[in-house]
Amino acid sequence: MRNSFTSMVACDTALRLIAECAKNASLQSIRVPLAEAAGHIAAEDVRAVTARPEADISAMDGYAFDHAAMQAAQAGLPVAGQTAAGDIPLPLPTGQALGILTGARIPQGADCVMAKERMRLTETGCVMPAKVLADKGANIRRAGEEFSKGEILLTRGTRLDWRHIALLACQGIADVTVVRPVRVAVVSNGAELAADASDARADSNSPMLAALLRETGAEVTLHSVPSDNEQKLSETLAQVWADADVLVTTGGISVGQTDNVLDALSSLGAQTVFRGVTIRPGKPLTVMTQGTRKAFCLPGNPGASAICALVFLLPYLRAVMGASASAPIVPAVADFAFTPVAGTTHFIPVACHPEPQGWRLSALPTVGASDIIVFSRASALLRVDPEAPVEPGQTRWVLPLQLNGI
Repeated sequence: MRNSFTSMVACDTALRLIAECAKNASLQSIRVPLAEAAGHIAAEDVRAVTARPEADISAMDGYAFDHAAMQAAQAGLPVAGQTAAGDIPLPLPTGQALGILTGARIPQGADCVMAKERMRLTETGCVMPAKVLADKGANIRRAGEEFSKGEILLTRGTRLDWRHIALLACQGIADVTVVRPVRVAVVSNGAELAADASDARADSNSPMLAALLRETGAEVTLHSVPSDNEQKLSETLAQVWADADVLVTTGGISVGQTDNVLDALSSLGAQTVFRGVTIRPGKPLTVMTQGTRKAFCLPGNPGASAICALVFLLPYLRAVMGASASAPIVPAVADFAFTPVAGTTHFIPVACHPEPQGWRLSALPTVGASDIIVFSRASALLRVDPEAPVEPGQTRWVLPLQLNGI
């Protein structure tokens, strides 16, 4: 396993194999309180319990009246009282107006509302337009104008945020069925991670991956094997994988004598989906499976690890949680040229600059697979296939690095 780079797969083949793995994963759902549902993915369609508005209501504070009666009244209409949101008003007495507050139901017999500041009160206690009478039907929100009862408000696979919480709350929905978050165990390894190592290195990959994976709604735990001992690694992998749906390792998958991850997983009975991908950076990326559980073995270089997670791991997690596997991509015009290596798909961190005609795409200086700072300067990731070199002035599609876009 350790030295087997002889049967690498192409980028699209790797993506297809990962998609097939996702199809075989079974979704499990849980109920969560609405206040805790943000970040989760809806496990089912949610339909409106009632129309919104449920009845014709006033769009402002003012007076409700019969338009024809007000038009005919030389001295205005007497005020029969006031109604507020939450009241069920009586029918409007003929030839009278009713004070009304925003959100209150329109009384039977009224077909117009005017704002209080656009009306004047006469000496006889009547109200009339201060200047121009509004049109019939003005300032009335009609029943069901937002949506009707039974209409689908939320589709299965939607990642919930504050907008959806507001929508469900207006229907009196207290809890919602969501997909159980995928449990992901991230395991870093290597003797250089030991605090007492002569050349100790900080583990930047684990916290980076945890932050990235949690954006998909996954539950992430972090583990470390600060050693090159294969037995210790196997023991840790067996323990953490038993409690996780997806195992993510970082480092230890190349061809060195201390790269033990793949052999350790093989000793646990894991089968290889693919070993190596013809991409730069990230060539050693390997995916393995054991029953319904999957292992994504990412390179140890931070830049390569991030790119493999963005391009291959995140689509899998989104798919198995019922969301769209594809992240939204954005068109931009390149201001640089790039020729890929033959037979290799490249992934390049790029900067996107807003211009009147759209986004302009610029290359960033980078030292390669180990580069961390380039991602803090980049706003998107550009895929360059071997048969499609980048040319200045060419429109290319890029993957934003943030959930909310560029």
